[in-house]
Amino acid sequence: MTGRKKFGLALATTWLFSALHVEAAEKVTAVYTSITGAYAPLWVGKERKLFDKYGIEASVVYMRGTIPTSAALANGEIDFIQAGASTYIPYAARGGDVALLGCLSNIVLDYVLLVHPSIRRVEGLRGKTIGISRAGDQTFYYIREILRRNNIGLNEVRFVQTGQQPERMAALRHGLVVATILNTPNNLVLEQEGFRRILEMEEMKIPAGVRCLITTRKFLRQRPATAENFVKGWLHSVRFIQTQKKETMEIIGRYTNNSSAEQLQDAWQSLTYKTEIPPYVSLPNLQGQVQMMAEEQTEIRKLEAGKMVDNSIMKKLDESGWIKGLFQ
Repeated sequence: MTGRKKFGLALATTWLFSALHVEAAEKVTAVYTSITGAYAPLWVGKERKLFDKYGIEASVVYMRGTIPTSAALANGEIDFIQAGASTYIPYAARGGDVALLGCLSNIVLDYVLLVHPSIRRVEGLRGKTIGISRAGDQTFYYIREILRRNNIGLNEVRFVQTGQQPERMAALRHGLVVATILNTPNNLVLEQEGFRRILEMEEMKIPAGVRCLITTRKFLRQRPATAENFVKGWLHSVRFIQTQKKETMEIIGRYTNNSSAEQLQDAWQSLTYKTEIPPYVSLPNLQGQVQMMAEEQTEIRKLEAGKMVDNSIMKKLDESGWIKGLFQ
């Protein structure tokens, strides 16, 4: 065989193996539902090609709203969502197919109560206007819990539906409300402007599924290996975040269009020091969240949290030593 023929055969073989590798990659679409640093596991996994290490070709997209994300999940248009559990509890109660594979925290994190400078304590909210995203969403439930623990009745305040975090920040700035809750580090800019942080919700240890990886039971049945490999990539991304501060902050900065070193540092610290490993979904905490929400949405009272949880992949990776090996 001539040298030219050998080279051609080698080139064809290389092309063939490359083609097989490309074909072997499982394509999935993963959604993040808010532009905050908490969603960095998806961003980092995509940017650093960590999903690729496990044979996953991941498309990571932004999508707002429970209704469109639930519909897209049900229709198979998307495969995974990283989001809080609260928005999918009513969907599950109505019979929606949803499976929580893991939550990076099982208590409310990163929310702070921010108020007008004239208010110094939670008790000062009596008779005042408070900004929420919309009635019945998680900002409402969290603020209701704050008021309850401070012996303030709902009839003693006025809720104003102002929208998502940018809109709530604007409402606070313009005096439409005197208080709201925000995800860190969004609060830092307002604090520099004189608004006051009077409560960090983490201290209240409110039960909740936070930063959860969500799919459907249908997907788990049809593509179990793909689901497991995506979880591996997601966990690998979490580990990268914990150990690669500079690169992580750069990625968070690009996705959030934020160049503030202080705010990026805050986002990195939350993901690094407030993540539960292994990130099982806590059934008791999720049931507590269901019960909290059921006070306003009676249709979910009979929902058993276990119907929307599947810890099997996390348990397999934990008991096999895979997670310990990754995070040691």
